Amino acid sequence: MRISELSAKTRVSVHRLRRYEADGLIESQRLPNGYREYDEKTVKHVIFIAMSREMGFSLSFIAEYLPRFKAGKLSAKEMIEAIHRRVAEIDQLVIEQKALRKKLMDHIGWFKAQTKRKP
Repeated sequence: MRISELSAKTRVSVHRLRRYEADGLIESQRLPNGYREYDEKTVKHVIFIAMSREMGFSLSFIAEYLPRFKAGKLSAKEMIEAIHRRVAEIDQLVIEQKALRKKLMDHIGWFKAQTKRKP
């Protein structure tokens, strides 16, 4: 299938598909006219990549896990563990952002207090 068909089947932009190919995540065959031709199995690979990106996984994470996914050796348990680790990362970010928010609010309070002190 051509890149436009792959894009339609996976709802991933042609630009992003080219990026995934440039990064070595997916492969195509080049036709004599220069067009890219993709296998049907590439649809599953792109969906895995897109879902991983939606969950906030990095391209390096995907590059590590994708070969096992392609080989049928990536278990649901392994992915669940990876997702749990991602949730823990997000929880930590939330804690850090809440602390930053508190600091900002404290600074607002300080500046308001300074303004009230001036005659």
